[in-house]
Amino acid sequence: MAREFFTDTASTVLSKTLDAAAARQKAIANNIANVETPGYKRKYVTFETELRQALDLQGHSRREAMQKLTPLQQTDVVSPSRPDGNNVNIDAEISDLAKTTLTNKAATTLLEGKIAMLQTAITEGKR
Repeated sequence: MAREFFTDTASTVLSKTLDAAAARQKAIANNIANVETPGYKRKYVTFETELRQALDLQGHSRREAMQKLTPLQQTDVVSPSRPDGNNVNIDAEISDLAKTTLTNKAATTLLEGKIAMLQTAITEGKR
């Protein structure tokens, strides 16, 4: 029963969202670091589509898909490149970083709230 507190859908989604945000921040940091590297192709992380597909499943299949869900790093080969072959747009990267930071903060806040509710239930249950 206690195991279910941390493997429920909400906790798993929040945990996987934090994993995706961390992977996205790393990709963005690499893109920013390589903004002047000739031939560098920007990296990005996919996650939301795979998350939606996992959430559309039911029962045991959903739980299995959620546990296997991993953010995937891709290389952007369709964005326009500068003459040196680099396709990093620093303005887009800064925007993506801000969006990722907000996602990270929201998921962290929600997960902390869930843990706080569990702690309250445990401590108040003793009384």
